[in-house]
Amino acid sequence: MKLSDIKSILNFSAFRPEPDDPSAPWRKRFPSRRAIFFGVGKSSLSWRTISKNGKIGEFEITRSDPKETLTQTAAQLRELTDDGWCAVSLNTRYVISLETNLSRRPGSEDLLKVNPRSVLGGRYERGKKYAVTHNPETNSSILFSCDEEQTRKVESVFREAGFHLGRVCCGTYVLLRHALDVTNVTKGSEKPVSTFFVVCCEGAVSALVQDQDRWLELRSRTDVYEEDLTPIADLLAPFHSRLAPETGITLICDEPLPGLTERLEAVLPNRAIKDLSQPGLLASIMLQN
Repeated sequence: MKLSDIKSILNFSAFRPEPDDPSAPWRKRFPSRRAIFFGVGKSSLSWRTISKNGKIGEFEITRSDPKETLTQTAAQLRELTDDGWCAVSLNTRYVISLETNLSRRPGSEDLLKVNPRSVLGGRYERGKKYAVTHNPETNSSILFSCDEEQTRKVESVFREAGFHLGRVCCGTYVLLRHALDVTNVTKGSEKPVSTFFVVCCEGAVSALVQDQDRWLELRSRTDVYEEDLTPIADLLAPFHSRLAPETGITLICDEPLPGLTERLEAVLPNRAIKDLSQPGLLASIMLQN
């Protein structure tokens, strides 16, 4: 056994997952290493640095073609990392839908990644990548899909700029999952929650109506807003007449959006609003997983 092998065992590095293993938590893959978290929109590129001790840096965004922005800034952004490792949130060109009676056979979620047709049947579309979240109490499921070729193009742009991709995700889907996890903390019908989930992530908006254990309606659109929040309010206003009077709002954004709460109060009046948003939330969730 080589001396370096013995040293790696003594300091536990031999037991750490490989950096390119997306199934392992980020902190275990990149201990004490700087990285950067990107958000890619239709016409924007954002980023936050991640320090060696996991501290998340200030949010920065450029509203222009993301490929051009990355080409122009790649050299200086790579200097903020160790070995160019990054994570990327795709914030455009995807679909999140509410489906029923999807397969829940053991192993079906893993099978969805390699053979989605066998899981989705007639809902399958060629050239798509999928992820799913099942309602544990009903036959409803939240299905995420994105264009596989477009995802490869984005990955290629970052690799050409000298970055290594440690994780690629959809910010809206991650935030929706997080909101469901922290809201539905009781099991079954012990204390079911009725709420209207509103998710905003760099121009994308998703809205899910939850009536106790049931998911009733989901609407998701990308490229809805930039600085002006009016399109968000316009998109959500029709839900007011369809929500039960006692249904509150659970808001979650990747970054706090000043003035959004007031906009929601205007179009969805007399409803309690629980705001889960906080600076760097999406990056923080990514670090934990």
